[in-house]
Amino acid sequence: MIEFSRSQEHKAMFEGHFGFRETPFSVTPDPRFFFSHPLYLEGLAALVHGIESKTGFMLVTGEVGTGKTILLRKLMRHMDARVHFVFVSNSHLTSYGLTELMVQNLGLNNKEKTRLEMIQDLNSYLIHQLRTGRTVALLIDEAQKLSDEALEGLCDLSNLETDEEKLLQIVLVGQPELITKLNKSSLRRIKERIAIHHHLYSFQTTSEVDHYIRHRLQIVGYDGPEIFTKNGIEAIWHYSGGTPRLINILCDTALAMACVAARKKVSPYMLMRAAGGLLLEQGTEAAKIGALGSWITEDESSALDDQSKALGNKRYRNKIEPSA
Repeated sequence: MIEFSRSQEHKAMFEGHFGFRETPFSVTPDPRFFFSHPLYLEGLAALVHGIESKTGFMLVTGEVGTGKTILLRKLMRHMDARVHFVFVSNSHLTSYGLTELMVQNLGLNNKEKTRLEMIQDLNSYLIHQLRTGRTVALLIDEAQKLSDEALEGLCDLSNLETDEEKLLQIVLVGQPELITKLNKSSLRRIKERIAIHHHLYSFQTTSEVDHYIRHRLQIVGYDGPEIFTKNGIEAIWHYSGGTPRLINILCDTALAMACVAARKKVSPYMLMRAAGGLLLEQGTEAAKIGALGSWITEDESSALDDQSKALGNKRYRNKIEPSA
């Protein structure tokens, strides 16, 4: 309870220092922070089209932290109540467990039933939903972790159909190794059924990173002076590789350092210190913009050396976990 109170106190101080309504760079996939970049808008439009057209299997891939889960959350909020989403984030399920989770989520009785019996009940339920103008969509996050047996079991669910359309819409979301897994000859049945595939990339330019940061600051109600300088944006891009999650973690850490130092602007030096604490390294592209140390004043370096220690980076290191 004491630790929680301290955390809340720090959060209030942090947000009050900059005038934020809430923390702008949380790593949780809050759909309110969905970034209207063409890459994400195209992905959202493709999934909406696939579900409304009842195409069956859809696939979304991307490296860790590129925004796959927030895209799913936005999809669930974007579509109307006629679509019932079943969201699965536990990818360590068997084909039986996956079917059981589905029927439980839909409110069907699964007590002491075989998988075949559950699929038969699910088929009747889906036909009823179709007749009443409703659609059921199964969203599986971190799908690269599914076993081959569980993936093969999805084909049984995909076989639920009428003469005209698929009764269940299935969206597989995962890292690029999911494609490698689907290339196995034993899983060719699934690969051949994928009607839509959208791949998410990291941001490719400093301009995209700048717009992303401004977007998140706007969501939390910030309309004050510039917090991140042009050199700072370049540093964020090179240290994060343009990956949204790393941008969030880096910005959050640097803002906390600025708060401790009683500064209202994040400098390149703060970002360098934050990146070092997060074990992020400058890529080969970073060398092209020169050493970050050349942007740092002697006064800033000495002032922040002691103040940033008070902040500590341990809790920020713990934020970096391999998820979508």
